[in-house]
Amino acid sequence: MGAQTRFERLALGAKSLLPNGFYFPAYLDKRLLSATLPQYRIPYISSRLNRDHTMAEASNIQFLDNSTVFDLLINLSRDEAIELRRVVEQTFKDFSVGGERQYQPAPSFVNRPNGQTALFRPFTSNDSVGTKIIAQSTPGPDGNKCDISGVIVLCDSTGTPTGMISSEEVTGYRTSMNAMVPFSWRKQVDEIVIFGSGMQALWHTRLILTLRGSEVKTITYVSSSKQRVDDLIAKVSAENETRWKAGCSFRILDSTTSDFQQNLKSCLQTVDCIFCTTPSKKPLFPASYLAGRDARSPFLSAVGSWQPDMIEVDPELLQLAVAPNAGYNPITKKEDGVILVDDRDFGLAHSGELLQGNIAAKDVVELGEILSLTAADEAYGSTGTNIQKTNHFVSEGLVIYKSVGVSLTDLTVSNAILQLAKAKRD
Repeated sequence: MGAQTRFERLALGAKSLLPNGFYFPAYLDKRLLSATLPQYRIPYISSRLNRDHTMAEASNIQFLDNSTVFDLLINLSRDEAIELRRVVEQTFKDFSVGGERQYQPAPSFVNRPNGQTALFRPFTSNDSVGTKIIAQSTPGPDGNKCDISGVIVLCDSTGTPTGMISSEEVTGYRTSMNAMVPFSWRKQVDEIVIFGSGMQALWHTRLILTLRGSEVKTITYVSSSKQRVDDLIAKVSAENETRWKAGCSFRILDSTTSDFQQNLKSCLQTVDCIFCTTPSKKPLFPASYLAGRDARSPFLSAVGSWQPDMIEVDPELLQLAVAPNAGYNPITKKEDGVILVDDRDFGLAHSGELLQGNIAAKDVVELGEILSLTAADEAYGSTGTNIQKTNHFVSEGLVIYKSVGVSLTDLTVSNAILQLAKAKRD
């Protein structure tokens, strides 16, 4: 077989594999390619420049696995963590009142018949675009699903890839930091209860200790898996000794014991902050455990449920929270309670709490709206009734925060992590 036939076969094979507009490698004989495939008559220099440009672009992409992300985030100082919280706060303001909401495509979910669940969450800004892909695999023989995992892909405004980040640590940190925004407003944080023992419970604990560790006296974990909580406490205790040096104690409420409900009710009678971090399909405790407390009103954050059939908070408690004279609505300026959310529209359409609790749009206020109102009042030196009542409500009232996730925070936090990684490398 002659040389031309051999190159012709090679060229035709390459054509079947390469997309339109893709250059042939420079080392192929150009005369033979031109003879057999005239549409690929491209000067050698163009092919070489394109290859070099592609390699240069690839060299600018940062690939961060979970261990790298963990090392970056766990070692942030309190001031650095506050700066990241401010990134999240600015993102909430941009989303709620800055016009960014209209440029965020809706996330989509796929639940396959074999039990596999997938989430696709795209996001955009003036400077970046990207998406997060999350998957939870088919349940094993024991019926249990594996941990959720995925990837965040980032590009600049031209579509050039800038980063690919394993999503587990980023999502754990970002979701927990979202909850730290209203948590930072609370006056009392002595006694804390965390439902769950997974990644969210772990990052909630780390950020609580980073941001307000000197104020916390006790953190109680509620879980059916005592071993997982034991492991979590051992991990956090070791991290606390070398980093935050908080003086709080850790304890467990095992939900499998016969006296669990009695112990839980007693614990919730004096708790200051409750963090729900489980993908539960039924309320974690009845509203009666919090109703009619003689002690100060608590703050409750629910981040674990993210589909209509999931629910962590008793609908009766939600109704109590939005009752007339139950709080303060900074938008309507009425003495009515409200539920705080990150995304009103998506929450009302997809959150099990808001759907099963029959919560109306008028009873929902976004974090970004509160942040924008208080920022505007403070900028003009206002100490008017609205800001006073708002501050009193969010710091001392019965405040329930339901998070469904704002895709834009995935983008801004991920870009901040890329900047941290670049600064460390340089």
